[in-house]
Amino acid sequence: MAKSAFTFMAFCMSIFLLNPHSSKAESPAKTQSVVGSTNISIVLPDLIILHYYSGLTLNFEEFSSAEDRGSADFDVQWNGDAESTSQLNDENTEIDLPDRVSLQLPNVWAIRGLSPSGNAKVSISLNNNVLTSGSSRIIIEEGEGNIQIEDNAGHSGTTINTSLKGITSSEATIGNVRITLNFSETTKAGLHTGGQYKITAETI
Repeated sequence: MAKSAFTFMAFCMSIFLLNPHSSKAESPAKTQSVVGSTNISIVLPDLIILHYYSGLTLNFEEFSSAEDRGSADFDVQWNGDAESTSQLNDENTEIDLPDRVSLQLPNVWAIRGLSPSGNAKVSISLNNNVLTSGSSRIIIEEGEGNIQIEDNAGHSGTTINTSLKGITSSEATIGNVRITLNFSETTKAGLHTGGQYKITAETI
């Protein structure tokens, strides 16, 4: 019996010597870590968006007037001829209705986008400056001061430099067009067609 106990103890001792950690909890392995940082660069192209109307109809207010020029005396011959020094003529038929009208068309264009300088060049020109209805003509006057573009920062002219404020619609640069109309050759009421201006927007 004593020999058997001795043999068992010797067997246990040999197992312990072969695996001394078998009676302890397993220790966690040590972790290893490395860190790498990446720099990001983005190249954006020039980008510009022009908002505009392809058609505008200008509806002038109705206007009628009766102008009382007082009384007039006529010398009448028995043959039917009548003469008076109080005849209506160019001077006394004038009323406050000019034949040239300069008008501003508000908020008819807008731009947004990106450029190297953050700005854009916007210009306006006339493709056709005559509106017609048969023989009746309305002329859009040409030249500086007659046809020009305006932005909401106070720049105006046939060509202006204005700010590009990014691509979001809420930051768009909005502007007006100013034109001068000449009615000296206008002889009919109703629709006159054919006039056309062109807006060009360029990144700078």
